[in-house]
Amino acid sequence: MHKSHKLMGTIALVAIGALTFAGCSGGGEGAPSDGGNPATGEPIVVAALSGLTFFPEAPQAVQAVFDDYNAAGGLDGRPIEYNVFDDKTDPAASATAAQDALSSDAVALVGGSSLLDCAVNHTTWEENDIVSIQGTGVDPYCFATPNIAPTNTGPFFDTFATLYYGSEELGYENICAVIVPDEAASKAAYEQAFDAWSEATGNELAYLDASLVRGQASYAGNVSNLKSQDCDAIFMNEVGDAVIGLLGEASNQGISLPFLVLTSCYSDQFAASAAYGGDIYLPAEWAPYGDTSIDGVEEWAQTMDAHGVPKTSFAQGGYLAAQYFIDILESIDGDITRESFTAAAKGMTEPIDSPMAQAPYIFGDADFHQPNNTAYPVVLRAGTSEWESLGPLLVGDDLGWQYTTVPAS
Repeated sequence: MHKSHKLMGTIALVAIGALTFAGCSGGGEGAPSDGGNPATGEPIVVAALSGLTFFPEAPQAVQAVFDDYNAAGGLDGRPIEYNVFDDKTDPAASATAAQDALSSDAVALVGGSSLLDCAVNHTTWEENDIVSIQGTGVDPYCFATPNIAPTNTGPFFDTFATLYYGSEELGYENICAVIVPDEAASKAAYEQAFDAWSEATGNELAYLDASLVRGQASYAGNVSNLKSQDCDAIFMNEVGDAVIGLLGEASNQGISLPFLVLTSCYSDQFAASAAYGGDIYLPAEWAPYGDTSIDGVEEWAQTMDAHGVPKTSFAQGGYLAAQYFIDILESIDGDITRESFTAAAKGMTEPIDSPMAQAPYIFGDADFHQPNNTAYPVVLRAGTSEWESLGPLLVGDDLGWQYTTVPAS
């Protein structure tokens, strides 16, 4: 669903090189006009900013779709050229990468996946009239500004959804939380998600530790503090390996309480590494990737397996971002330029359906874009290494979700 809401020293430049992921192919939804001959015409340039340390699969999945599209003829014989700039999860590097992306003459940004791209660069995208179909939107500006429309739900809706499932479906009454608040806008967005959950359910967190920093060396103190609380489940908002670290420390200190985590943990790699004595729940942002009986998931899984892209939620987001881009691209009459693509994206009135997505995608002309606010709960049972799909589908608009905002600038 698409919502509109009115939003109220010297640093050395870091050179960012364009990275091209080669050798992947996957099926885009759009039908290439050339009917099967490889595209050899003038390239249509597309860019993305990604924190490749955290999100390598998203741009790999984008490239998979584009390579297949190009092999089948592209758009009237024109291939898509995809340049990915690593923002290194550093604000200065991200700002430099944004200028490099603009200098590449990209018509749009597709499949970006970063912890800070939107916060650092959303004004740059607006000033240069370029739109971003984000593969993995993370910071709140991805969901609260006019030129960015993520395919994913993001960590703030994920927070609401996993807490809602924990209290309303699993019956946990005393949920404790250990979080990385990040910068002020993200801290406020997490607080907003907690408040939305409280208003929707009547529950409140039993304990909140907001002292974590990304990449901290030890969680011993945090876990020790948790042990002194009356918790029946623990929520954590960290990414993959950091969650593994806290789970390991919990095990060391004799904790086996269920954990409620975010979609960033939804991968085969995480499942194989967790080795935790309690259940781990999270909200899948699209149809669960392990359920290949769903047509869209089967096609996606075949593409990822055939071309060596790890199957993760991030790869789902990149794959869908590329498909949505192609759908919008093929709607354009006339020249393909940054201006014409932006006009086509913001001029959308009909959403794009995908069998893998729980909610249709639309960009459109609005002050902010949060087209996806659905989640499908899954679990990693204690002592196992495979995710189990649970359901039911959680739809934010039906449950009292409040759309993410950012402080007025």
